[in-house]
Amino acid sequence: MKVFLPDQFNRDTMYSFIDEVLNEDALPKSTEFDFDFTRLNFIRPVGVTVLSNLIGRLQKHGSKVTITYRVPDRRKKFCPIAFLDDSMFFKHYLGSTLDDTASLRPTTRPLANVTYDRSYAYLEESMSWLAGKLSLTKESLGDIKTCLKEVFNNIKDHSSENIGNIFIQQYPSENTVMVAISDFGVGIPRAVQNSHAGVDDAMALQMAVKEGFTTKSTPRNRGAGLDFLLHNVVKNNKGCVYIHSNHGILRAIHQNDGAVITTKKTSGFYPGTLLEIEFRTDTIEYIEEEFAWDD
Repeated sequence: MKVFLPDQFNRDTMYSFIDEVLNEDALPKSTEFDFDFTRLNFIRPVGVTVLSNLIGRLQKHGSKVTITYRVPDRRKKFCPIAFLDDSMFFKHYLGSTLDDTASLRPTTRPLANVTYDRSYAYLEESMSWLAGKLSLTKESLGDIKTCLKEVFNNIKDHSSENIGNIFIQQYPSENTVMVAISDFGVGIPRAVQNSHAGVDDAMALQMAVKEGFTTKSTPRNRGAGLDFLLHNVVKNNKGCVYIHSNHGILRAIHQNDGAVITTKKTSGFYPGTLLEIEFRTDTIEYIEEEFAWDD
């Protein structure tokens, strides 16, 4: 079964691609897929994680996945195949890069499938990388690191997969960093609805980001929650957060020194949870590094 990637692969164009590949139960529609990249002209970090999630899902259920592509044209300023190759996407799924000259770009972290058990180590490595890029201390990125920890806590609580695909890209000219994380678990709404019957997917997302909300029964399972993510990324950092899970979408943007949150129910279905987190690098407070002195 041949499936063409869209011209622009982002959170708005992903629906038709997902629908071609998965049925309503999020199971493969075929035992063999050929993903054709020849029409692809641009891909966002969200597109990278969604594509990675899909391939992982298909392989998990025994479907064979092949890839059709054009040879990367590194003379072009924006070549999506070269970008994916440098992001180690093809190495991850084909075992090697397409081009011998492929190398990780200074503005990206390699695409990674991160289990909950490895998430803290991954975030430690990523914050060290970002601190070096921004000439900041790791302490300066403490709140951002904690926010991303909470995302993985959320995956553990709400996802049957216990693994998230993550891709991080810096946009120096825009003073922003984009973090895309996705999983193909049951999704936040379904986890919320198990304990709060009668709420739709959009309302479930609105409940999930409220302070103190949890779908867990014991206090020891309660982390800072998604409200901490919105408070620090949107209100404090002046960034924005986008969450799409099942038929619910939540957007949070900075406005009037606070976070403006909107939710809606959509016909487009995401089989799990997709987060797009954009934080600003020019609003991060510099914090001096803490030294431990020997006695």
